[in-house]
Formats: sequence, structure tokens, C-alpha cells
Amino acid sequence: MIEWLAAQQGILSIALVLLIIAEHFFTAKLGEMFTYKLWTIVPALLLINNLPFEWDVIASYQISRFAVGVNPDMTGNSLNVLFSGWLIGVSIITAYICLYHVTTYFSVSRRPAIHTNAYYSSKVKSPVLFGFFIPIVLIPYGFKSLFSLPQQALIIEHENVHRRHRDHWWNTIALSVAVLFWFNPLVWVALKSFRINQELACDNKVLKNKSKAEKLNYAKALVLCAEHSSSTLPLYPTFGEKNTMIKRLNAINAPASHSKLLGAVTLCIVALMTTNTVLAKVPSSQVQSEETKINAAPPVKRVSPHYPQTAISNNTEGFVVLSFDITETGTTDNISVVNSSPKGIFDESAIIALEQWQYKPRIQGGKALRQSGLLVQLDYKLDPNSLQTKR
Repeated sequence: MIEWLAAQQGILSIALVLLIIAEHFFTAKLGEMFTYKLWTIVPALLLINNLPFEWDVIASYQISRFAVGVNPDMTGNSLNVLFSGWLIGVSIITAYICLYHVTTYFSVSRRPAIHTNAYYSSKVKSPVLFGFFIPIVLIPYGFKSLFSLPQQALIIEHENVHRRHRDHWWNTIALSVAVLFWFNPLVWVALKSFRINQELACDNKVLKNKSKAEKLNYAKALVLCAEHSSSTLPLYPTFGEKNTMIKRLNAINAPASHSKLLGAVTLCIVALMTTNTVLAKVPSSQVQSEETKINAAPPVKRVSPHYPQTAISNNTEGFVVLSFDITETGTTDNISVVNSSPKGIFDESAIIALEQWQYKPRIQGGKALRQSGLLVQLDYKLDPNSLQTKR
């Protein structure tokens, strides 16, 4: 799991950085709805990055090599510690989300407040679309006394636009990504930017054909909500989020000046990122050497060999080339030494380690296949600077 999480960080971080930049500097030029739709690239890239491509698995035809040192790199124990830390973080955040959802659910009045899909709640401080799958509009008990009738109508319209945009689904996806990759600080910065784009897109839709007086009423309602809302980032986007207030008021006040050129450039960047991610998943097709058959994928579990004490004492370095099979379940089998230097020094250590390695089974036609005659070279190095894993 840790290896999988690490493998997602490159494309995820690049996408989030670009989207955060777009939200901070280019929303007005790209358009509120266009910028909001760009966030769909995050789940799309994660999905593409994890497509199996089993039917295209072709050997790379270069021998897999791994460095072995006195102080080995990340091993099974280290991975277990990292996995435990990740799982604790996921559990805490998930528990908070569940607790928040349950307590809010039981705070909801059973009778509609002013509209058929709006209900009072003692838990909310600002109007919000609540629920992941069947959302309802929640409003605080002081809603009628705080806002005028025109403002109430605009606020309810705003929350219903969220519903029409399927924002409750997108919020579920956003929270899922945040929970899964909670250790990446960019995820939390991006979550805030995502919320801002979401609210700006909703404001733009509500006010598209409204008069100046209605826009002024709407802006006043935003300010009133912000005065009574929490300053922290809520689990659900609320109408009066303080974090989005300035940008939303500026967007209402400033005329739109969208740039078609910038939009075209943005679409080109998205297309390049998507294409690059797809191509990165397709193995290269090179001519196979008669002497070398290689495993097409790195191990999902790798136990670093023990560096023999006699070799450390004699300042001995070397390598071992092993031939092995990968079974239908991903375990190694039929391990034998093809070549080693110095002879017999590192052989036993290498075999014991490779016996514990685990690979992702090769799937073809929905069936797991055995892979035979694969090669791996373990390089035993005493120099810490040479501890680099090659694939």
C-alpha cells in the first residue's frame, strides 16, 4: 500500500499545484465554471495512473538491479511502520467525518423550514447542502430573522445550484482523496482552492441574470453569513465560508473578462498531462535478448538482503545474478544463482532475501499466469552514496 501511495504522489502533486495556481491567479480569466471543472482532472489522472494494462505487459528486457548496503534502504519493517502511521491518520480523519455527519444528521429538524428541501439544524451556523448521496439544505435557526425574504430566496437558490451541479458527489470525491493522501500537505491546500472554485462557480450561476439590486442583496447576505460562521474549514462547504469571502465579493463586483487564449492553453496542458500519464503506463517494446528475460514490473514487497559480516570485515563488494519464477500468486519460486562475484560470498544472502519478495501477478485474459526464467541482480555495495535502486 505504501508503495502504491508513493507511486501516486508525482502526478497528484503536479496536478494539485497547477490547479491551485489556476484558482489563485487565473479564475477571473478562465471563468468560474471552467476553472471549477478543471478539478475533474485529479480523479481522472489517478484513475489513468492505476489502469492495469495487463494485456500490454511486455518485458523491459533490461535486468532488474537492486543495491544492497550495510544500512539497507526501506525494508519490510520500515514499510510496516509507515503503513501503520498512514492507517492511523486515515482512521482518525474518517472517524471525525463520520462523527460530524452523524451529529449533524441528528440535529436536523424533521419538518421543512421554509422550502420543501430546507431544514433547520442546531449544528450549522450557515446554510449548507448536507449529505453525500441524498443531500438536503440545512439552515440555522436564526435564518428568518437574520435575512430578508429576497436574501433567503437567493441563499436557497445558491444551495439548489450546488445540488444541480452534483457538488455533493464532487465533495465526496474530494474528501476521499484528502483522506487517502492526508500526509501530503498539497492535498489540504488544494481542498481549500477546490472549495473556493466551487463557491465561485455557484455564485456565477445564481447571479448570471440578476439585477444590480439582487447582486447587492446577495453580497450583503454573504457578509452576514460570514459574520456568524466558523473561521475553520468546514467538512461541508457553507454559504458563508470566511475563507472564500473576499474572492467571492470581488467576483460579484468585478466584470468578467475571460480569455479564450488562456483557456486553450490550459486545455493543452491538461491534454499533455493526460497523454503523458497514459504513455507512462504503456510498456516500451524493445527487442528481447536471447540471454536475458526480465520481469516487467518491480516487486511490491522487497526484503533487503543481509550484508554478510565476513564481507564487511574484508571490505568486500560484489553482486549476485539470480534466476527465478513468479507464481500465479506473485511469490518467487525456482530461485537459482546464474552468476556471482566473488563466488559464494553473497549467494546465500541473496537467495534468502529473494524468497521473501512479492510481485504483482501477471494477468492475461482475466487469469493469473506464471512467469518463468526472470533475472534480477543484487549489487552489494559498502559505499552509502552508491545505494541507488535501479529498475
